[in-house]
Amino acid sequence: MKTFFLFSTLALSTLVAAQESSGEAQFVLPQQATFTDTVYAETEVTEEVLSWNDDFSAAYSGPDSTQYPTEQYDTTSEEFDFDVSGFFDETPKTKVGVFGFHLGPNSLVLSDRSMASAMDNINAGLSWETRFFSGQKRRVGGAKSPVQFETGLGIGASVLSFKNGMTIDKDPMMFGAANLVPISGLSNVRRSNWNIGTFDVPAILHLDFSPKGTFDEGLNIGFGVIGRMRYLSQARYVGNDLDGNYYREVRTNGFHTRLFNYALVGQLGYKKLKITGKLEQLPLFKDNYFQEQVYLGSITIGFSLN
Repeated sequence: MKTFFLFSTLALSTLVAAQESSGEAQFVLPQQATFTDTVYAETEVTEEVLSWNDDFSAAYSGPDSTQYPTEQYDTTSEEFDFDVSGFFDETPKTKVGVFGFHLGPNSLVLSDRSMASAMDNINAGLSWETRFFSGQKRRVGGAKSPVQFETGLGIGASVLSFKNGMTIDKDPMMFGAANLVPISGLSNVRRSNWNIGTFDVPAILHLDFSPKGTFDEGLNIGFGVIGRMRYLSQARYVGNDLDGNYYREVRTNGFHTRLFNYALVGQLGYKKLKITGKLEQLPLFKDNYFQEQVYLGSITIGFSLN
């Protein structure tokens, strides 16, 4: 029993320490001493942080204190600011796709550019030419050059409207040569047309005063050629026969016209609007197959989109 008491007293003296403070005894465990030192160290760090925060607030207190983060951000941004606009500048164009449409009156002229006698039987107000074109314009000499070259493919249609009851046909009285002859077997003729369809290949050199890198944004002058191949030659007329019944006839025939031809063209334009004059350089009919050498010409107005 005495031995147990001695061991208990020794253990208690090891775990419990008496400390006098204000006349009261406090018991402190060994782990508590270590914990207390840690708390004191953290408290000192916290006090230092709070002290620094107070100094910071005092330095930036007042009306400018709330602007400090923005000012600091702006200053930082200016240090790293650099111009990136050069990466997104548009390179001036040197070529562009174009689509055009032209419409205007046509006529038959002689080599001296005077009207052919065949025009006496042609209604000029109803004789028209239409052209559709799709291709490309390319600057010659760089983006600053006003010189442009236009090429592409197109399709055209010329309509000659006859009057006085006439049509075009191969005249047996002229050994099969083409001629304008009266329509027989009808009491009246309402409409008589000759349609000529062509595939066109234009090549036009332009002087374009558009701003650098743009197309068709200013005055434009062009000269060139249009090669064409005839794919359709069709005469048709509508009227009433001798019994008063409706009558319509369509005859597809080349009528001794040339399969291939080419024309000189001149064009004046402002922005998208274009006025084009065109005159074929070879007679419309083969030699000695029409009563006179006539050339097909037209003046059209249209537009060019790119």
